Amino acid sequence: MKKLILLCLTLAFSTTLFGQNADTVSIKKEGSLGFNFSNVGLSNWAAGGENSIALGTVYFTKVTRTKGKTKFVYEIDFALGGAKVGDQDFRKTDDNLILGARYAHNFKPKWAYSVIGIFRTQLLEGNTFAPDPANPGGEIATKISNFMAPGYFNLNLGIDYTPNDYFTASFAPAAGKFTFVSDDVLSAQGAFGVDPGENFRAEFGTNLLLSVEVPIAENISFNTAANFFTAYDSFGNVDVNWETLFTMKVNSWFNATFGTQLIYDDDILIDQGDGTSSREIQFKHVLNMGVNFNLFKKSE
Repeated sequence: MKKLILLCLTLAFSTTLFGQNADTVSIKKEGSLGFNFSNVGLSNWAAGGENSIALGTVYFTKVTRTKGKTKFVYEIDFALGGAKVGDQDFRKTDDNLILGARYAHNFKPKWAYSVIGIFRTQLLEGNTFAPDPANPGGEIATKISNFMAPGYFNLNLGIDYTPNDYFTASFAPAAGKFTFVSDDVLSAQGAFGVDPGENFRAEFGTNLLLSVEVPIAENISFNTAANFFTAYDSFGNVDVNWETLFTMKVNSWFNATFGTQLIYDDDILIDQGDGTSSREIQFKHVLNMGVNFNLFKKSE
């Protein structure tokens, strides 16, 4: 944890220091807060089904500070949701916390030196559930994740190419991937690539980040970001994190979002349910419909 804090402070200090040389400053703020709720209640329902309640919240903030040839971008992306179906306990369905910072200094109109830091984790314990042979109808919960288990911090030093307002490619020949497993149970298992009993793992390699942000229609926007990392000591084994998000705005209060996330990590083994584990592609999709609030004015 101390190393993570030190890296974050170093990044913040360096970007603040370098940003003092430009003349004019412009700040663009984007942000939204959304709440989602759904409920199904059944009584003597011949077609079958179960009562259910689902709750969720999403939060996003992006602040872009431009000063001359330098640009600094802060981002916070948070989602948390859960559902209760029938007699089951309330279980989480979505849990994601992402903090990002990017410093870029243009040396040509479409090219810039960049420093990018991205931190990812989740807040609540995650479990898998299997039938309990000793208790018919019961289940056995097995912990597979927790806060900072895993936690990831990526630090990339490289070059950005931005040919237009919609696309950015960032190539970092000097990149670090730092994995944290603070939960002692998961650490003892050697989860997420750490050595058994250890809470931290550092990898150094090269990273490619591609991002696209485009308006599809007047009330529909599309964002996607794909991150590819390969460590130098296992060059060619590529870790992938690809996220997409469609935002469909109904009016100033209501909107719908549909997001996907694809992960392939060479260090993560997925339980196959037969006593074996293997490397697999992880995929998630989330559809949210609900109330949404803009946190900032459209232009500031």
